[in-house]
Amino acid sequence: MKTCISLLFAISFSTIAFGKVLTVSNNPDHPAQFPDVQAAITAASSGDTIYVHGSQFTYPDFTINKKLVVIGAGYNSNNQFNQPTRVGTIYFIKDTGLQDGSSSTLTGFLITSNVYGCGTSSGQLGISNVKFFRNQVNGTFYLHNVCCFPTATGSNWTIYNNLINIITSGSGGSTSQSASNITMQNNIIFDNINGFSMSSVLIDHNVFPGSDALSNLYYATVSNNIFMMTTGNILAANVNFNTFNKNLSMLTTVGPNAPTNSFAGGSNTESGNFIGVDPKFVNVTNLNSYSYSFDYRLSASSTVRNVGTDGTDLGIYGGAFPYPSGGASGSGYDTSPLPPIPQVTEVNILNATLQPGSSLNVNVKAKVNN
Repeated sequence: MKTCISLLFAISFSTIAFGKVLTVSNNPDHPAQFPDVQAAITAASSGDTIYVHGSQFTYPDFTINKKLVVIGAGYNSNNQFNQPTRVGTIYFIKDTGLQDGSSSTLTGFLITSNVYGCGTSSGQLGISNVKFFRNQVNGTFYLHNVCCFPTATGSNWTIYNNLINIITSGSGGSTSQSASNITMQNNIIFDNINGFSMSSVLIDHNVFPGSDALSNLYYATVSNNIFMMTTGNILAANVNFNTFNKNLSMLTTVGPNAPTNSFAGGSNTESGNFIGVDPKFVNVTNLNSYSYSFDYRLSASSTVRNVGTDGTDLGIYGGAFPYPSGGASGSGYDTSPLPPIPQVTEVNILNATLQPGSSLNVNVKAKVNN
């Protein structure tokens, strides 16, 4: 019976996989090919896909050191099993040898600690061309090597449809190196984005519940975001030379640099921003924190519907990557989309007791998560 359930997952996933498909489960009741992700990575070849079951157990930290597609079951899974794919820390590394996690994709993980986009050791280089979406990161997302910055920084990362605490590239000022060609779109950022100093950085269509949401930021384009805190500052004093277009601040005091009631404080430039405006979300009862049960869509009476630089709503439901729904509004799953793959959501074994030679009758429900 255990093998049958594992096969159901494998069959549902295999239709969209590229290269070889490897499966991982640390739940002995639902076994797979490998008990931990690192073992599957070691066995995989560049271009393979690894599927990681949701589980009540946390997976050990793992390192992506080759081009892979790594797919979990989601960070707040809305299915019969209701188990996320949970891991402490994930590392992407590249070195002067054969290890290179560039051009990988990662989705569907609850990451309780940190993500290191360029490793943590001397000799590990910058990672490029990574897609990171539909994950939750409770710690810090580092887009630089915390050991040997500034010689190793990421480039060409697309980070969208995630719940993330902090994203940093570690830059110490406007003339320091940072990650480049970084797109951060349609995310909910619990705390802040900081440490970027490149004009190729885009911060677009995000929602920020935290104060000092942007710090140590230079030359970036910041557009169509909703900064929803009601106390503190949105911008720290060291946010300069950026372009702010069509963002909303609920506060009338945006930052400490004069003019304080403008995104153009200090040496920033701005156009068409909304200051001291309530976005009028459908259902957000605490504007200074995040909850799975909140609905961040704009109500019909909102003044920032369809007014973005691209003609769409401000916040996570406009732009290039409108936030997918994982369940009905208020269900606790609305901002918890599952990975965009066919996935089994319910298994019902109709005849658990069998006579030798008889058939096992199973009803299976599945869906494709767009």
